[in-house]
This record gives sequence, structure tokens and C-alpha cells, in this order.
Amino acid sequence: MRAFACLSILFMFPVCLGLGKSVTTITDENWQSVLEGEWMLEFMAPWCPACRQFSETWSKLADWSRDLDINVGVVDVTENPGLSGRFLVAALPTIYHIKDGEFRQYKSGRKEDELMSFVDDKKWQEVEPVSWYLSPGSYQMGAVGFFFKLAMKIRALYTMMIEEYGIPEWGCYVIFAIATIMTGLILGLVIVFLCDFVFPSRPSPPSTYMYDKRKGQGETNKADEDDQDIIDDTKDSHQNNIPPKEMSDDSKKSKEEDIPKVADSPKSQTRKRNVRKAD
Repeated sequence: MRAFACLSILFMFPVCLGLGKSVTTITDENWQSVLEGEWMLEFMAPWCPACRQFSETWSKLADWSRDLDINVGVVDVTENPGLSGRFLVAALPTIYHIKDGEFRQYKSGRKEDELMSFVDDKKWQEVEPVSWYLSPGSYQMGAVGFFFKLAMKIRALYTMMIEEYGIPEWGCYVIFAIATIMTGLILGLVIVFLCDFVFPSRPSPPSTYMYDKRKGQGETNKADEDDQDIIDDTKDSHQNNIPPKEMSDDSKKSKEEDIPKVADSPKSQTRKRNVRKAD
């Protein structure tokens, strides 16, 4: 009986300490659960040697999660590429501390006591949270995650085209290039159509500068035509040998008055000789 009591105490002791809680697997479908409460979230990959070495420490942290009043999660980036893009995971393993939707990246030691101290002593308050425009919960980071998922699907399609259908690599590149060009053209047409539909173009009023410029050109052309008519009339009169019209007497007088009178030169004056009588 005493032995049974001792075994019961040994069995209940880990439960009282909070041991035995497993690590929660986070995927693209349930990742929003980390926005509530306090979480320690690890990003890993099965092929990563550092991740395999760190997995035991991470499991021990999960065993203490009840006492620390936190949740411990893990994300496999090979199965959830959208989350790796949403959180901008550039190295493995990457650890995030999440508190009520506020994200902080953990960059301290990787030992069990250091992880527990970071949570228990609230050292996460000393870490600057992720900026709002880089927050994994924002729309723009959701778009980044979407493109990460799209890239992984294209990669899977590329592998299938080579391994299952036997298409050479250059053939795959040509197919992807044509698909990219066609997609760009279709998206461009859709964007232009939407812009014209939302913001229809309005006819702009004629510019005052252009009106004045055209008016000036019209006057210049009219003056040139008048000059050309005068020149043509003169040419016609010479060609037809039409005698010029005689000037009237009044015109002659006015013309003579306009011409300045030149005084007679001494040479032009007639010398008068005094005739002497002969003796």
C-alpha cells in the first residue's frame, strides 16, 4: 500500500509541475490562434540539423508551459510556406514571442533556462516589437505569404513537369516565360479597363495659348497672301505692257514740292561779258 502511494506521488508530481503538455502544431489554417494569449512559436524544418538539435529543448519548454501560463507552438516551413513569408523567416530555427497579437523576435540564448527566464521574468518587454507594416497580422504581410505559397506551388509544378512528363529544363523555362507574359498582358488590360471605368476621361478645354498661337498664325498667313497679291498685280502689269497711268497735275505739283530744290552751281550759271566799245 505504501509502495502504491509512492508511485501515485511520483505520477502526480510531473502533473503538478505542469509537465506533459505537448507542443502545438501551427499551420496556415489555424495560425490566427496565436493572436490570442501568450505564445512562444518556433519555425523549423525537418531537414535542418540545428532544428533537430533544438527540438529536445523546445519540448522541455512545452513541459513548463502550464507554470509559465504560455502556449508553445511549432511551424514546419516546408509544409506551411505562407507562414514563413508572413513572418519573414530568413534563418532556422526562428523563434517569436507573441503577446495578444504583438510580435517580438527572440534573439537570446537557446538554452532551456534562458527561454524560461525570457518569459517568466518578462524580458520580452525589453525587446522592440515588430513594426506595424511588418506585422504578420497585417494585410501586406498576408500578401507576401500568398506569394510565398504561389512560389512553392510553381516549384512543385516545375518538379512534376520534369520528373513525370519528362519536359527538359529549357522547355519548362519557355513555358513559364510565355505564361508570365500572358498573365502580365491580361492583368494590364484588366487594370486599364478598371481605371477607365472608375475614372472616365473628360475632354479638356482648348488652351488659351494654343488659341492665341493659331490666331497669330492666321493673321500672318493673311498678310502674306495680301503681299503676294500685290506682287502678282505688279508682275501682271509688266507682262501685259500696260502703260502706267498718267499722274494728275496736282500729283505732279505735290511730287515736285517733295523734291528738294538744288541751288544752281556756279558752273551752271552763264557768265556775262561786258562788251567794250572799240576806240
